[in-house]
Amino acid sequence: MTTVLDFLVRLHEQGLTYTTLNTARSAISALTVSTDRTPVGSHPIVSRFMKGIYKCTPPMPRYQSTWDVQPVLSYLSGLSPMEKLDLKTLTLKVTMLVALVSAQRSQTLHMLNINFMKDTSSCFEFVLPAHIKQSRPGYRPQPVMLHAYPHDKSLCVYSYLTEYLKRTQPLRGKETQLFLSFTRPHKAISKETLSRWIRTVMSSAGIDVASFKPHSTRSASTSKAKAACIPMDEILRTAGWSSSRSFDRFYDKPVQSTTFASAVLHIE
Repeated sequence: MTTVLDFLVRLHEQGLTYTTLNTARSAISALTVSTDRTPVGSHPIVSRFMKGIYKCTPPMPRYQSTWDVQPVLSYLSGLSPMEKLDLKTLTLKVTMLVALVSAQRSQTLHMLNINFMKDTSSCFEFVLPAHIKQSRPGYRPQPVMLHAYPHDKSLCVYSYLTEYLKRTQPLRGKETQLFLSFTRPHKAISKETLSRWIRTVMSSAGIDVASFKPHSTRSASTSKAKAACIPMDEILRTAGWSSSRSFDRFYDKPVQSTTFASAVLHIE
């Protein structure tokens, strides 16, 4: 027991967070039991130590506030009409629109695949072909739904994605990943490239990218949806959360500023 506690203390002295320490405790506990057959991670001494760490350095969300989506929407709206956009600009606009109206992680956006896509004439539905961060036994991730937005064609993700698919079809060859490089030889992109595209749009729209990472689109869009009085169950379903705990703790941030996508795309 002393050895386990000493190990956790050394990790704490290296400046590791409570969350990292707790992950280490869980890993050790899964493999080791004390002499009384109790998992070492549940031993009173270890539990008391972890409670002390939690009180001193509680886990904190990355952001205390989030950026307003309005400048980004205004910037995207100005990138029109779609027929006159070059492939690079069209790609960046589609990527950002999909990120905002789906509230998904870059990991999920990266795995969108046209072989698992259904077009219903007013909505693209993507079934996820691989495990995502939330995947676990008994959990079935919701498909990513990209609905038409007839109120403002310049922000209609369905229309712009239709144009993107038409432009990239002759470039694809055997590539089935939705997002392709806009430079030759137009191969499937990495998750890092997709995040860089989102960051580029944020920067062009005036968002402080030194403070906000591409993943913050998830917080910005869901926070705006909540401010627009979208039902919580629709926010959770769209973003892929099983309960409101993660949203309340890490993503629900104050923003300045009827479906989920309509609330996100509405320009005040």
